[in-house]
Amino acid sequence: MDNKNRVSELDRHLVEFAQLLRTVGLKVSPSEISDATEGLTLIGMVDRDRVEAVLQATLVKDIQHIFAFKEAFRAYFATLEQKEAWQKDVVQKTNQWNEQIESTHQELLFQGNQLDITEEQRAVYASLPEQEKRRLRDFLEKSSQGSKIGAPADHLHQPMVERVLRGSLEYWRKKLNEEDEPILAPGCTDGVLSDVERALREREVEVLGRDLKKISPEEWPEVIRLIRRLSQRLASQVTRRYRAARRRGGLDMRSTLRKNIRYGGVLVERRYRSRRKGRPRIVLLCDISGSMLKYTEFIWQFVYGLSNVVNGIKTFAFGEALIPLTGKFRKGQTIEALVKEALIVTGKEWGGGTNLAIALDTLQKKYPDTLSKQTLLLIVSDAQTLEGEKAAALLGGIRNHVRQILWLNTLPERRWQETSYVKAFLPFCQMYECYTLGHLTRILSKQF
Repeated sequence: MDNKNRVSELDRHLVEFAQLLRTVGLKVSPSEISDATEGLTLIGMVDRDRVEAVLQATLVKDIQHIFAFKEAFRAYFATLEQKEAWQKDVVQKTNQWNEQIESTHQELLFQGNQLDITEEQRAVYASLPEQEKRRLRDFLEKSSQGSKIGAPADHLHQPMVERVLRGSLEYWRKKLNEEDEPILAPGCTDGVLSDVERALREREVEVLGRDLKKISPEEWPEVIRLIRRLSQRLASQVTRRYRAARRRGGLDMRSTLRKNIRYGGVLVERRYRSRRKGRPRIVLLCDISGSMLKYTEFIWQFVYGLSNVVNGIKTFAFGEALIPLTGKFRKGQTIEALVKEALIVTGKEWGGGTNLAIALDTLQKKYPDTLSKQTLLLIVSDAQTLEGEKAAALLGGIRNHVRQILWLNTLPERRWQETSYVKAFLPFCQMYECYTLGHLTRILSKQF
């Protein structure tokens, strides 16, 4: 009977632990839980390290999930006192958040009336800096009092005020949350899960800020996942958007309503908008020379991820010659194998020198259709090249024919002065230091 009770208790804990793993992104099947049960029955529960090893061997199928598993194991099998402390912290944060949400019902009013906004919009407001909250409250107070010319405001103006407020909160939602996911209460109601999520967030921040050449092979699956996510974000941002226009086009209702609040809602001034010139055509030039070998895998994963979510990207590698890679990506293929395959045609060798001048000249002569006013030319290189002056002159000529040139430099900005030709390149491009995932994240957020 005691043995059956022990087995039943073990089953319960394993099911709970498996559910925790599923919550943080691992896929765990009933058969794997059964395998774990059998393994623990054989070795017992005395040795913590052996228990962790058995559970990892039976429940983890992908190397990128090992860190999440270890954090889940640490938290789930923590002491009772530690779990109670986590739970107390979660309850405290939840109560504070609920108080903040409740306060929005007193702060977001129009002439004393509640506004028709969603709970998520209230959550966005609660997440804002106090200065921005005050700005929105001032807007509501002034709108309630009437227009600058003395026209009174009544309840008929409330829908217009609500639209303006929703527009402002939507702007802040996107600014506060790069993942474009709902802004909800911080953490969760479970203390153990909350601590695991905290550890995973800290881990991601640490990886984002680390020099890519210092990332170990075991960590690359996690880095690849983050790069793919950045690629998907870029794909969602490279879309048609509207821009302000002086000439008549489509009426920009939101801007018009905001502009005419001062007139009591009378449409005295109108604002128009027109479409931007369209989706940019991205051309990627990736340096694969010897000095860039440490960043090659980063380049490859970024290019591969981007090409899978954005149509029409033209991709080239360059060292001593320009190597077209468009349409040659295959899942699971390494960048080294891909480039070596392409180099057979050129007769060049992997990891040689860099000659950007040859690459740019070839690009102009053999692939002129890739360069237009819709083209965003993205160069990934440390700017160490032969014939730098010639390359700068060619880059200047190309700049006149494309929308923009972005240069991701894998050298820290403090070392750019060590590279002879960086100053010559700077007038023709926007150059960023980019040797961490954090750099790439900020660049994409700023440019797109």
